[in-house]
Amino acid sequence: MKIIKSIKIHFRKKRELKRQGITFIPNLDQFNLDQKTIVFISNTLPKYDQDSGSNRLKEIIISYKEMGYNCIICVENIFEADKYVTFFNDLGIIVYLESHLHKNYIAFLNSIHHIDYIWYNGPKNLNRYFSKLSKYFPESKSIYDMIDIHFLRYKRGIELEPFRISLRKKYYRYFKIETELAKKTDVVIAISEVEKEIMSQYLKESQILLISNIHYCKIDGNKIAPFEKRNDILFIGSSHEPNIDAIHYLYNEIMPKVWLKLPNIKVNVIGNVKNKIHSISHPNFNLLGFVENIESYFISSKLMVAPLRYGGGVKGKIGQSFEYFLPVITTPIGAEGMFLVNKKNAYISETADEFSNQIIKLYNNKEIWSKLSDNSTESLYPFSKEKLKSVLKEI
Repeated sequence: MKIIKSIKIHFRKKRELKRQGITFIPNLDQFNLDQKTIVFISNTLPKYDQDSGSNRLKEIIISYKEMGYNCIICVENIFEADKYVTFFNDLGIIVYLESHLHKNYIAFLNSIHHIDYIWYNGPKNLNRYFSKLSKYFPESKSIYDMIDIHFLRYKRGIELEPFRISLRKKYYRYFKIETELAKKTDVVIAISEVEKEIMSQYLKESQILLISNIHYCKIDGNKIAPFEKRNDILFIGSSHEPNIDAIHYLYNEIMPKVWLKLPNIKVNVIGNVKNKIHSISHPNFNLLGFVENIESYFISSKLMVAPLRYGGGVKGKIGQSFEYFLPVITTPIGAEGMFLVNKKNAYISETADEFSNQIIKLYNNKEIWSKLSDNSTESLYPFSKEKLKSVLKEI
């Protein structure tokens, strides 16, 4: 099957190259020999408006650019300048495009004067490219960005569904990558203090650095929509398995209790999840799909909910809520790594009953709602750009 897939990719590449006829690498003329160079290896170009991991990587790349680095993003099988290529090109970042100039991105990178750092975005990229790139660029410092601990996510999934074989297979696969292959890299990036502590059981503590999500206020706190003019509940999530589980948990176990007291509340779910959701049908539970500009939902909704029962990392949807002063109700898993104090920065619920009661309470109580909203600026402090750049300088 792998051989057939490889052949298909080969012929697709030849067909696309013939169709596109790309003859240059955008921004390569801006490469500065006097600056350090960092290469980001990713399986997709960061789609910063679709998931929090991509938005985090975007902020990291931009910060390196602001610090005076040559920044190069390498993703296979990009044949044309879509909106994401254009976005990074406009920032002066070099995005590798497939062309007749180079056989592949390794040949392209070999044409670069010197590569100081190679940043591997997630375990799949580390597993696929680390050995090859280490061979070609032995002097480059390797940085493995975990994004989150994948084996931890699947371990927690197994606790909920102990007989699901696919979860066990993924657990063992990622455990090997994240605890064995990761040892060979120079730096490992954890996303939270919790995950840094967990990984210190398998790696040298001096090898691990912490870079969380990056958030900052997106609107003036004095101009946010008042409590009385807000309605409905917001959930944001991709087709990532913990998000799908959270949507079912919200629909099946939480909202029926809420609708008994507040029958007109609507839940708006943003994200490409419809292909994974087949059993939900309710006039007050809206699967909106991908929404390009989600700001209007942040400034008009009354609450963000994140009823995550398993997963890992730091939850971008919660950080985004703080950017817009929108109060949050979540679970201990959702709150993990976010430095949250229950009933000060967010409401943290252990059970479906508790979660539904807190929705009802916050939806009707302006005083509590306002307290959480006012504390949003404090909640954002650990995720600032300044903190990010201080860690990048350590590398």
